[in-house]
Amino acid sequence: MSYAPISDYPRRAHFDFYRSHPSPFYSVTFELDAGRLRERLADEGAPVYAGLCWHFHRALLTLPAFRVRLAGDELVLHDRLRMGLTVPAPRRTFTFATFEWQPDWAAFAASARGVLARASETIDLTGGSEPDFAYYTALPKIPFAAFTHVTLTDPTAGQPGTAFGKLASREGRLVVPAGVQVNHLFIDGGDLGDLYEAVQASFNSPG
Repeated sequence: MSYAPISDYPRRAHFDFYRSHPSPFYSVTFELDAGRLRERLADEGAPVYAGLCWHFHRALLTLPAFRVRLAGDELVLHDRLRMGLTVPAPRRTFTFATFEWQPDWAAFAASARGVLARASETIDLTGGSEPDFAYYTALPKIPFAAFTHVTLTDPTAGQPGTAFGKLASREGRLVVPAGVQVNHLFIDGGDLGDLYEAVQASFNSPG
């Protein structure tokens, strides 16, 4: 992982304020128009789950707030984040799959199906604990209106988590709910608004 110290953190007072809270995590759920993205994925024969995660992650990486972490007592900014995805595993369980970030969608898509298939053969819940991660999961049968993630055990952990729900038609659009968990030490409501706009733009743009 590669990161640099933040010399002048504008949210230092807010960081110190929320650090006194035993559980500073909070969640928000928003609906995304996934029509264009779903059409492109179908044309390419690409996995929908991998496509949702990659296009979401591409947007998230453009926003520095989501790459801030605490390293010891120092606030640092990571230059990129890995992706940790939950994947179905034997006997109705799940496992974790790790993806290094690839900014080229075609290259990512070419390897994604194989990575997901290999990960699903066994159960391995040991990966993804490092700070340079963002987590993704999916409940493809549930059109949820709100979602709460399991809270991370470290109250200073900054890894964002995103869950995708069931794709559904609404007023002529194909939409997907996204439930996002963040840590208030690093992320405010304005950052989540920026994320929503950036993700929607990413969904609308080719990889």
